[in-house]
Amino acid sequence: MYHSQANVRKRLDHYYRCVNTVILNRQNPTTGLIPASVAVTTHGDYRDAWVRDNVYSIMAVFGLALAYRRIDDDEGRAYELEHAVIKLMRGLLFSMMRQVHKVEQFKKTQALNDCLHAKYNTATGDTVVGDSEWGHLQIDATSIFLLALAQMTASGMLIVYTADEVDFIQNLVFYIERAYRTPDYGIWERGNKINHGEPELNSSSIGMAVAALQAINGINLFGSRGGPSSVIHVLPDEITRNYTTLHSALPRESNSKEIDAALLSVIGFPAFAVGDAKLVERTRNEIIEKLGGKYGCKRFLRDGHQTVLENTSRLHYDAHELQIFEGIECEWPLFYTYFILDGLFSDNEEQVEEYRAKLEPLIIDSATLVDFGQFLSDSMSDSEDSRGLKTPTSPGFASPGSDGKLPEHIPLIPELYFVPNHLVDAEKKNKHSQARIANDNLPLVWANSLHTLGNLIYENLLSVAEIDPLGRRFNARKTQPNDTVVQIVLLAEDANLQSMLNMYGLETQTMDQVHPITVSHPQGLKEVYGALGRNAKLGLSGRPKRPIGSLGTSRLYRVQGHLYAFTPHFMDNEEFYLTSDNDYLISIFEQELAFVRQYWVPPGRPTMTILLTHAMLGGLSKSRSFASQMDADGRQLTTWRKASLGSGPQKDNKRNLLNFFMTLRSGICNGVRVRLGRLSEMVNTSCIESLDFLVAKKDIDWLGILRGAADRRKGRNARKLGLNEKQTQAATPGTRTPSHRWSMRRRSSSFAIGLTLASLTTPSGNSDHDGDSYFGSQSQTPLEPSFPASPLFMTPSRPDTQDPYATKRSKKDQAKAFKLKDHEEPRPKGKNPGSGSGSGALTPDLANLQISEAPSSDATQDEDEDSDESADGMDSLGLTLGDPSQMEAAMSMLSLSVNLYDQIDLLQYLLSCQDMDFYVSNLDATVQTLLEEVYFKSLQLKLWSIVRQAAGLLHKVVNSLTINITDLVIRQKQITIGSGPTEHFITTPLGPDVLSGMIYDGNFDDVREGPVVQEVLIYLGSFVRADPAMFEGIMRLRTHFLIIALREEISRLNSCDETDAVEHLMQLSPFELKSLLGTVLSGPTLSANATNMLLRNQSSSRLSPISGRRHAGNISLTDATDCNVTPNIASSGPSMSLGAVPIPNMSAGSTTLTIKVQSGGYHSGNFSKILINESTMSVSSRGINVVAIDPVQGVLIESVSFDTHISEDESDDLARLVDWLHPGMIVICSGKDDSFEHLTTAARLALKQLGSGKINDIKYRDSWCMIGEKGIEAGKAVEAHKSFMDGPTDVIEKTFDLDLYKAKADSLDPFPSPSAIAAFVPNSSGRWLRRRKNDGSLNRVPTKFYPRVWRILSRAAGIRIGSHLLPRDPIVSEKTAEEFNFALAVENFLDVIIDPAERQIAVETLMVIAKIEDRSPGMEVQPEVIDLPLIMREAMNTFWTKWVVNGPGGQGQAGVGGAPVVVATDATAAGGIEKGDVSFEHHEQLARRMFYDLPPEGKEGTFAYLARAVFKLLPYSIDLE
Repeated sequence: MYHSQANVRKRLDHYYRCVNTVILNRQNPTTGLIPASVAVTTHGDYRDAWVRDNVYSIMAVFGLALAYRRIDDDEGRAYELEHAVIKLMRGLLFSMMRQVHKVEQFKKTQALNDCLHAKYNTATGDTVVGDSEWGHLQIDATSIFLLALAQMTASGMLIVYTADEVDFIQNLVFYIERAYRTPDYGIWERGNKINHGEPELNSSSIGMAVAALQAINGINLFGSRGGPSSVIHVLPDEITRNYTTLHSALPRESNSKEIDAALLSVIGFPAFAVGDAKLVERTRNEIIEKLGGKYGCKRFLRDGHQTVLENTSRLHYDAHELQIFEGIECEWPLFYTYFILDGLFSDNEEQVEEYRAKLEPLIIDSATLVDFGQFLSDSMSDSEDSRGLKTPTSPGFASPGSDGKLPEHIPLIPELYFVPNHLVDAEKKNKHSQARIANDNLPLVWANSLHTLGNLIYENLLSVAEIDPLGRRFNARKTQPNDTVVQIVLLAEDANLQSMLNMYGLETQTMDQVHPITVSHPQGLKEVYGALGRNAKLGLSGRPKRPIGSLGTSRLYRVQGHLYAFTPHFMDNEEFYLTSDNDYLISIFEQELAFVRQYWVPPGRPTMTILLTHAMLGGLSKSRSFASQMDADGRQLTTWRKASLGSGPQKDNKRNLLNFFMTLRSGICNGVRVRLGRLSEMVNTSCIESLDFLVAKKDIDWLGILRGAADRRKGRNARKLGLNEKQTQAATPGTRTPSHRWSMRRRSSSFAIGLTLASLTTPSGNSDHDGDSYFGSQSQTPLEPSFPASPLFMTPSRPDTQDPYATKRSKKDQAKAFKLKDHEEPRPKGKNPGSGSGSGALTPDLANLQISEAPSSDATQDEDEDSDESADGMDSLGLTLGDPSQMEAAMSMLSLSVNLYDQIDLLQYLLSCQDMDFYVSNLDATVQTLLEEVYFKSLQLKLWSIVRQAAGLLHKVVNSLTINITDLVIRQKQITIGSGPTEHFITTPLGPDVLSGMIYDGNFDDVREGPVVQEVLIYLGSFVRADPAMFEGIMRLRTHFLIIALREEISRLNSCDETDAVEHLMQLSPFELKSLLGTVLSGPTLSANATNMLLRNQSSSRLSPISGRRHAGNISLTDATDCNVTPNIASSGPSMSLGAVPIPNMSAGSTTLTIKVQSGGYHSGNFSKILINESTMSVSSRGINVVAIDPVQGVLIESVSFDTHISEDESDDLARLVDWLHPGMIVICSGKDDSFEHLTTAARLALKQLGSGKINDIKYRDSWCMIGEKGIEAGKAVEAHKSFMDGPTDVIEKTFDLDLYKAKADSLDPFPSPSAIAAFVPNSSGRWLRRRKNDGSLNRVPTKFYPRVWRILSRAAGIRIGSHLLPRDPIVSEKTAEEFNFALAVENFLDVIIDPAERQIAVETLMVIAKIEDRSPGMEVQPEVIDLPLIMREAMNTFWTKWVVNGPGGQGQAGVGGAPVVVATDATAAGGIEKGDVSFEHHEQLARRMFYDLPPEGKEGTFAYLARAVFKLLPYSIDLE
């Protein structure tokens, strides 16, 4: 719009009069503050000065002042208006500075009563209400003040005058920089929409904080005349945390408000905080769709504020009354001004015209008000004692020609429009159909100010560039993602390491070689930034000493011309142990590179300075896969290579740390462009930040701190405890202990003590379902064989300790809790229960060969003398946690011990009796000192179970825990820590101190679970940032259940019991644990394919410790879907766990299996030939070639080679494979080349379990083969052996009748059992059971599950599970369908179901009910209570009756009316089924497990059976029209 010079002045003068009349006439001449409005109504006194309203009110004055700058202003209006702005901003500044003590306190506590007040007395600047009498904590109010201060300062206005004021503003930055984790009361001052004083994490507050931090960063508050000390600094990581949190939360406002019109100020003017244009559009559209109206926008759904139905006698609402406001919420014209400004800043003319047209009829002309002018003057002159209700006469009551009219027409925008009482019912029936009336708060100065500002820009009297000099409007216009090149400088700890790295082609520099640049520890940067904003006069301590993130350490820093570089904080392993794992360190490094690339904003490139140390790279040059290691005394240490989880000391795989840094030379790392080089070469292209503000800080030795940090080395106390690496290794799972035992369990080698672990077992009790037996005593599934009980050792002295996994609902539930490891009876000594009864040899126990008696005379073993001595004499010592009677003996033993496992157990015992400062006299150290020593030793040896135990005892907390929890919470994920009655629920971000208390409050029986919980939370945060889709359908993340899911996955893979699985879990390296968790989280794929590769390849393509391909020397794990065999749920054998394939050349109906084998050593042809039904097997490598067959299932379950010539690890893997096989499995072995060189005693013992009688006769390069069977006596196998010069063996042959094996299996498994009915019951081979277990542990639900449950609940009277009821009222009347709090209510209700798989069936039942109503709109559930267990049980009964009672299992015999019958038939005639009762009531547990393995879809899926049960049991009303 073009204006002549005269017309411009005319229009500006018009707006000057409008602004002067509506805004400046109200500005207090003393304080400069402006009241929010002139009204004092039944809803409150609006004449106080709100911080937020003042900033918005002065916007029009600020814009008009800038507009007057354009013209030759001889009347001084530009100066007058500018200083009116400065007066107001300084008035707010003074009011806040008078509460400087609150700013200082809030930085530490983020407590509600420690925050700045939200409003002040207009005349004095004093506070007007008490700390706890108002919702003062409003991060957005402080943030918009800082945002306006930055924009105004950038436009040339000087608002801050002194260094003290600069320091205060700097501390306001610290005040808001944790907005991402600070719940507040928000823009509407109420927090939760019920307004009962509960703050929430509000997106509008976080968004305004983002804008303020971005805008004020680098602003010199003294303008062009300022120096380094007047510049405001904001660390980039603080901005990014708020920025990412905001983008994760939008378009949701908070837990109780699914959308809020206040977000218009975040996605548009004034914040422009969102950088994703699509997210901006999505948020805007959702506001229009859900909140838009004819008179403006609603603030949020079910907003009762100032509606005629609101009870004004109280500030809060009752939960049930929110629903009465639905459809009649007041509409605010204010939000139309935001739409207009948004269109002006984004050049969207169509939007501008649309909302100008909508706003026009809502504006009230001041000329129509009879007493507006008098009201205006009176409102400012009223004393505090005479505040009465004063409102301008409403438009409908104006009298033409009244004396009170103003001389010209001034547009006035009312606060809101409400539905009058007599039109409420009509409006509810037909939304937006009735006329509304403006309330008495006229005008809303905030709205009038933004309207005036929009008019100035619309008429081209002001440009958007002038009102936004910092260019914030461009934030959402980015079209290309960041593709920043990350510069990496590698430094070596010393010249020796540099020389070694040079041998591998990796160029590094030492500290001396980067001179004159100083490389420092990030601790130094944290300490010097602590001086920022420090002011003794004001009592301000400066920046809280929080770690500096990767964005901060990727900058170079200059102080008085000297450059400093800082190593990244994430590589510091002294606070927590995660980065001591090389593989995990690599994954974190890759994540940080991607993070820096994505969020890098400042000019210049980021520069990462990495210090490589001997501790990080020690041993990486040597391969441990097939080589032995030597200890300090030159003795050989065996490294047991394992194909299963929970290996011993960590192996360096192909993608180790050294190789990772070598690959950076390619210039690409996971899609991130990188550049390796010398630090001096990187300076010119780096981002350099000034720290010259330190020069003015006389109270800090910044130079000493920075230089000291460069040479910082955390000192270690002198060693107090002994260490024998061989004995420590011997106690690790999977290796021999001095007491001649191979054990998965972590044992102390020198005394009989162990640990009571926390609870992680599947429930064995019911969940209080009114007598319904949901899960009986059997906790194993058909695919999970029972295992012997586990031993107990050291026990707590709390005799009445409750199981921590009971539900919090009732004491009855608590009695049925379950633990990480059941308190079972000790494992019987002597022969392993799984061995054959007639065998004199022993079956290796599980995956780690637990030998329960001395080996045979021909299996002599060399034991270290120290081991034998340590095993004797101390076995009788029994220690009980908390019982100090054995203190002296424990301390004496501790001083003699050289085994880390012994030491950590003894220290835990001492700590249970004393405190950390207890002095151990014979070691001249405190318990804490000794724990730290064990902690660092175990870190070096990668003994992760000890590391976790020590970390738990030391109460170590990873400092990034809060950030990761925030990343989860802001994405509407509720987190729980602990279990049972002490389970802590987290729905808002919490500080480190609170989290530490939750983790270490005595909730875990196993002290290692505390650190593991932290690991899980760290990994979850990492996953949700990298791949949010992984968490689809998951709203509640219960860490205890997640650990259960991890244990279940390990137990399933290794076919071990829960005790062993927990020990496997604790021995996993951090990277292995993270990879395993990623597998568990990939829920949908668990049923789509049956892969067992637990540790999936990560984004780095690094090889996982488990291979999914068959190759020599490793147990292969493949996809069971690759074969054509029809697997069934009943199989209890390993064939269903591994990749089973059909036996070759087995014709239809054939039950005969013929095997031929021949072997030739190196001098006898060097071959291995295995034929099955004349089909040659492809396995033929050096060592022992093995083929395993399951004769019951008729499948080949394993074909693998073990190179026992080159590695003892291969021999031990062979022993594990044999141990894993079930009795009766057919095993074919054939040697090639040489199989003797590294054939261990454990392997020989294992082969004896297959019936070998000649294995001890084999010598170097002999020929040997065997056709054996697991569990037969030694010497009973068909076997051939010839010495190395006697030629190949004869061909040995054996024929098997598979029917005999099946008959034997059936006779050992009486009906009704899985194997007896497997042939005729539909199943999914355990895949859906596994899927439901994992999804139940993760609380995963389908898309739109909660809104569908809301719809069901709105029609029914409630939903019942046992004695627990989810009632319709007040749930539905209080909460909306997509409200986060409603989802939490549903989750709390479903939590009464303890078993994860059962929980998922309950979820499916609700989905079935919802789908029935979706597909049949005329059918609705009548308002009665829906009993979920009753429906589920009916569906299972129908399934069982169809397939067992009336199917082949029951011979089609059913009693009258479907009554159960007892079938007594000949076993052969009944297809192998022996006589027994087949009724559902007698076999409900089995029926449940089989039902849980059905796929959801299909004619025989769970949905079909549940739908039949729903139609049968639920009362439906049918509307035929």
